[in-house]
Amino acid sequence: MRHPQIVILGFDDWLGKQLADCAAEHRWLVKEVRQTGAALALLRPPRPTVLFVQFDPLADSVPATLEFLQELQARHASVSTVAVSDVKMNEADRAAWTATILDLGARFVLFPPLTRPVLEDLAGGLMGVQLERAGREAPAPRPADPVIDLAEEGIAE
Repeated sequence: MRHPQIVILGFDDWLGKQLADCAAEHRWLVKEVRQTGAALALLRPPRPTVLFVQFDPLADSVPATLEFLQELQARHASVSTVAVSDVKMNEADRAAWTATILDLGARFVLFPPLTRPVLEDLAGGLMGVQLERAGREAPAPRPADPVIDLAEEGIAE
């Protein structure tokens, strides 16, 4: 049995830090890569996978990112893909980029403001879909550390 994984194709480690606690709680692997070839290699063995692709619409690397998303859709259409940008844009530009990236196969496109709860909820929901497709149940989250209420024990006043 292969463990579910979150693959992050990014240019910094921000996304990995945002998703690390959620992944650890659910026992998912988190693999961060910087190159598209490395991301594709991680997708070859079949396993439940959610892929986060960080992109900058104003960078010179945009054509390569769009080509990667197109190739990803052709090779690994079942992988749930989320495109994430931290570039603030006006509404019309955001809508155009969102439409383009969704047409290339991404399930979601995120722009600022980006918060940890949104990223964790999105990863959890998409991983649930992946696990359902694989015919597996999502593992139960690790139990939280027990809470000791000193007031209840008569120690604190």
